[in-house]
Amino acid sequence: AQISDVHIGSRQPGFLNRVVSKVNAEAPDHILITGDLIDFRGISESDLSSLGTLQAPATFIIGNHERYVDLEDICQRLRNLNIRVLRNDSVMVGEGLQIIGIDDDDARNQVAKHIPAIKPAPERYRILLYHRPDGAEDAAAWGADLMLCGHTHNGQILPFNLLVRRIFPRILGHYQIDNMILYVSPGTGTWGPVLRLGSRCEISMICLQRSITSTRQGAGRGQ
Repeated sequence: AQISDVHIGSRQPGFLNRVVSKVNAEAPDHILITGDLIDFRGISESDLSSLGTLQAPATFIIGNHERYVDLEDICQRLRNLNIRVLRNDSVMVGEGLQIIGIDDDDARNQVAKHIPAIKPAPERYRILLYHRPDGAEDAAAWGADLMLCGHTHNGQILPFNLLVRRIFPRILGHYQIDNMILYVSPGTGTWGPVLRLGSRCEISMICLQRSITSTRQGAGRGQ
C-alpha cells in the first residue's frame, strides 16, 4: 500500500486514524509513505499514534513539507512508532525486495545526485521512493523496477492541474520509463482547503507478481 501527502496539520489527526483503518482493512504486506505526511510544526507523537497500529511494516520518506518544519523531530517521532525512516538509503525487505528512499529536494537532479551511492541488490525487485516525480530516467538507469511518488495532488482543484502539469508533466498514474514503472499518486489527503475538484484522494494498492521471464533471475516485474 502506498499513502502520500496525508498532510496532518492541514488535516486533523482523526483523518490519519481513518487512513490507517482503511489501509489495515486492505491487509497489505508492506506500507510505503511517500512524503508530506506532516505539514505543521509540533505535530506530536500522540497525534500520530494511529501509525503505531499499522498491521504491516511501514517505510517513510520525507517530502518538502517535512523539510519546511521540524524535520529531525518528525523522523524521531515516526521511529518511536516503529515506522522505518529511509533517508538516502535502502533496506532489504523479506526475501525479494530492496526499498530505496531518497530525500526530497527542489533540485531536479536530486535522484541522480544520491542514487549512485546506493548499491543495487542483485536478484531483488527494487522499489524507489521519492516524493516528487523527478529523476525517473536516472532511477531507471540505476536499475529501479518501480518508482513511487506523490507531491502533485493531480492539481487538487481545477484548473490548478493545468499549472501543475506544466511543472510535472507526469502528474498522475502509470508511466513506463525504459524497464521501470513510475507511479504518481494523486495523494491520500489534501493541502490547504479540504477540497478536491477534478481529482481524488487515494490509497494506492500495488500488486507485485513474479514473472516467468525476468530481466534478472529471481526479480519479478510489477503489475
